[in-house]
Amino acid sequence: MANAHQDSISKYLEISQKIADPSVLAELMALFERRYTIAELLDWTHQRLKFDKGNIERHNDPMEILAYGRGRCGEFSILFASLCLAHWYRARLILDMSDHVWTEVWDEPQKRWIHVDPSEKRMNDPFMYERDWKKNLTEIYAFENGTMENVTKSYKIAKA
Repeated sequence: MANAHQDSISKYLEISQKIADPSVLAELMALFERRYTIAELLDWTHQRLKFDKGNIERHNDPMEILAYGRGRCGEFSILFASLCLAHWYRARLILDMSDHVWTEVWDEPQKRWIHVDPSEKRMNDPFMYERDWKKNLTEIYAFENGTMENVTKSYKIAKA
């Protein structure tokens, strides 16, 4: 199990660097005529990407994800985080080591990270996984431009 965790961590460290590449961001921004809001980017993602639980090709490159048009939580999160970065928002990928990926976007005025689950199209609901999905979250990591931070406590409901 430790090797699988390390492989996932290595994979998302690499992806987080790739999606921050200025050439990738310029290619994505060229798809837009103006800077979109976070909510508009979430809608834009859902207009172009279909959630598919079937036997699909998996992609880590935002342009390949767009071209393929289908994906799961990983593809939705990679594409959405990339779009946020292309629109000058600070964003990072969040990996729940059990089986899910989502995004956080930095809220500059509030000086805090905002939870965004692009595949579920939900914002600012970090406890949805324990509350609604009944998940037992144990390890959750944030990946931003080749760095990693343990953010598990941000997603755990405090026990009284």
